[in-house]
Parts: sequence; structure tokens; C-alpha cells
Amino acid sequence: MAEAEAAIERLAAARTEEGLAIREIWLLRLRVLLARAHGDAAAYAHFRDRYRAVATSLGFEGHIRWAEAMP
Repeated sequence: MAEAEAAIERLAAARTEEGLAIREIWLLRLRVLLARAHGDAAAYAHFRDRYRAVATSLGFEGHIRWAEAMP
């Protein structure tokens, strides 16, 4: 899990265009999955709810379905 955390943080810190929606949505998804793997219920709920909101606001149908499938 440490390697996954480091990879996520590198992705988050990488220079990119401001407001790149696809990067943001994937970072949220990865953080949801990592929180679940850690058993961190509070972080999981926080990132899951943000992931759902962002997916819905962007109209990304695949991500909306994935987010809705998360308990």
C-alpha cells in the first residue's frame, strides 16, 4: 500500500494543466480505493462522496456508475 500511496501522491504533485478534470476524477477514485484498503471509514466516506459529486458534475457516466456502486 505504501507504493500505491507514493504513486498517488506523485500523480497529485505532477505538473499539469490547471483544472484537468480527468486527472481530478482519477485521483479521487484512487483515494477512495486506498482509504477502503486501509479500513479508514471516515476517509472512505469523504472521498467517496466527493468522487460521486465530481463524477456527477462532470457527467462522466462510467465514473458515476462506479461511484454509485461504492457502499
